Amino acid sequence: MGQLFHRVKPMHKSISAAQRQCADRAGGSQRVIDQTVMLTFLLIFFCKTFLTSGAFDKAPIAQAVSLLNGIMLLYVGYAFTVATRRERGLLGGFILLFILNLATGHGDYLFGVVFSITFLILSRVDLPRAGAIFVIAYLGSAALVALPYLLYTDSSVYLDERYGNRLTLGFDNPNTLAYYLFALLAMLLCLLDRAALSRGIKNLAALLLALLLLPILMYSYSRTYLLLALLLVVLFWLAPLWRLAPGRKFCSVLLLTLLLIQFASVLRWGANPALDALLNQALTGRIWFSWQMFQALGLPNPLFGQNIDAYKPVDFFYFALFYSAGALASLWLLWVYCRLLGSLAFLSRFMRWVVAVFLLTTFTETYFLVPVFNISLLLLYRAKKDSPPLTLR
Repeated sequence: MGQLFHRVKPMHKSISAAQRQCADRAGGSQRVIDQTVMLTFLLIFFCKTFLTSGAFDKAPIAQAVSLLNGIMLLYVGYAFTVATRRERGLLGGFILLFILNLATGHGDYLFGVVFSITFLILSRVDLPRAGAIFVIAYLGSAALVALPYLLYTDSSVYLDERYGNRLTLGFDNPNTLAYYLFALLAMLLCLLDRAALSRGIKNLAALLLALLLLPILMYSYSRTYLLLALLLVVLFWLAPLWRLAPGRKFCSVLLLTLLLIQFASVLRWGANPALDALLNQALTGRIWFSWQMFQALGLPNPLFGQNIDAYKPVDFFYFALFYSAGALASLWLLWVYCRLLGSLAFLSRFMRWVVAVFLLTTFTETYFLVPVFNISLLLLYRAKKDSPPLTLR
């Protein structure tokens, strides 16, 4: 009887081991699926984005762009199947708002928001892998789509009355090129920050990245992204030496301050002509262009967005957001982002500064909600899922 008992006990152990092996294989297969889904989604997204950002006649590629949009909608459907209840509610809510805006002729601005949420839901891998997939998809799409711009565009520069020739490398706007490169630099620095390398090697690699990308930003004459890119590199070197890093309260106050400055500078335009003229000149006409739109449209619509293309350039992000998306959708988006800021405690010092720097872009540019390229969303979304809070020493 005792011998029989001892024979049965190993049998239970072998069954348990087999179950663990099956679970490990299933987990490994799911990781491969998650990485493949994220990679293919990003490849399609980057190819479509680079195609629609080129300075050439887009009529011949309209069908290809529509096909890519259709394929990406399949990913939206897949995101619903893997999303949590809260994620499904958020994605479904913005899809509903998008359909309402489109059906009532109020524009398709929220289409990009839907893709942003989809991307975050599909980012079901740890942050280092997600960053690596981002870079691989970015560079692969650039080689396939963006580099040929140099062959079939009329010019790789844009003639600006203030700065002369601004480098575009075939994109329709030098600021577009600058933002795309800025996002790539930020992601590469984040990957370096997480890499298992000595601090000296990391600093040297950051210097090489700066020498490679900053000259392109310099000749694009995008002051905002050149200065912020320089700031990112300096912060990469200095952040490990500091005890301070931005937290949720700091970033929330920064967001609210920038929002209030933008609305106040437009709504009070004319109260102090001398000061208004000085600020408007410093901001290269941003206040005046926003004020022109405000005069034509009045206050933002509470529920529906509006097409503001006729009033561009409107480079105040929050001002443009409330008009393009509607007040309800805008407040919802900002509330969700402020909730995500709670994940700052799970990020390294440098990554916290990356989030703050991306918030600074909202002061003079409107690219903050361009899907995928705002990597602060990915950092905040993945941070809490990947690790316990980091101790800032």
